[in-house]
Amino acid sequence: MRRSRPTPTVDELLARRTDDGTGVVVAVRTPEGTAYHARGELPDGAASILEIGSVTKTMTALLLAELARDGLVGLDDPVADHLPVAPPVVGRPITLLDLATHHSGLPRLPHGSLWPAITSERHDPYARYDEATLSAAVLATRPKVEPGRRFGYSNLGGGLLGWALARAAGTDYATLLADRVTGPLGLADTGVELPAEQAHRLAPGHGWRGRPAGRWDLALLAGAGGVVSTAADLQRYVAAFDTAYDGPLAAAAADACTPRHPAGRVGPAKVALGWLVGPAGMLFHDGGTGGYRSFAGSRPDLGVSVVVLSARARGLTGFGILLLRAAVAAAGGAAARPEL
Repeated sequence: MRRSRPTPTVDELLARRTDDGTGVVVAVRTPEGTAYHARGELPDGAASILEIGSVTKTMTALLLAELARDGLVGLDDPVADHLPVAPPVVGRPITLLDLATHHSGLPRLPHGSLWPAITSERHDPYARYDEATLSAAVLATRPKVEPGRRFGYSNLGGGLLGWALARAAGTDYATLLADRVTGPLGLADTGVELPAEQAHRLAPGHGWRGRPAGRWDLALLAGAGGVVSTAADLQRYVAAFDTAYDGPLAAAAADACTPRHPAGRVGPAKVALGWLVGPAGMLFHDGGTGGYRSFAGSRPDLGVSVVVLSARARGLTGFGILLLRAAVAAAGGAAARPEL
């Protein structure tokens, strides 16, 4: 009978991790408080600002839940109702819920995005997607399968959701996020735009091979991954999904973390609005841009969460999940082993 290995502690996991000098911030929250660990090139230590990539999608999905509660949109609204153009229909129309749960049938990237990704535009591949360019790409899109049929992760879908919600609210995505999420939750260092007076706090990004990499401008696709933040702000954000939380956006957050569909090949996980839901109700999402990687995960029932922000474009999802398991074990919870 094979014995299970003991769960490493947070300190043991941090000690095992080797870094190359690029900035990384780890924040571990338990009911006893939040501990921050900062290493490498960080202009403002643990308070440095970094790109969070696709963790942004959870914020966009929270916006959907909030606007749906207000009656401004409906989860089952066809996306065509809120955009100037919409992808061709395969079967039934694509809904806002389909976009938030990656069941739209849309491809991962916009039509025509391969060329910018392999040319000089690769350093900022989404900056060209203004309304005219994105509209043309949407019209040229060919969905892979009928909406609702299966999980298929789509950056295009996340970006279209943010664009659609902003149009429904009569504003732009950056303003909508500030008015409805970051403002109410008190996330002072989180947003699409980085104020000039805060630019010195941005940790310099690095590509997969360690070369310097600048910020990405996601233009109209900002809802898919265009946000910058700090570890402290992200911990405050993730805490809004705790079972015991009763502050601003609590009802919308509860809606957003309710599982909706199986998440395809992602082990036993299910997909909620934006979030992936693993064993024992673990919420998690990762993200990446040209020079940054991120991970946010929590056990909402225990008030335990982990945030990892890195200024190098190398994956850290496995590391984040191990840290979360260790934090859960330290808090006295059952550290269910997600088969991811």
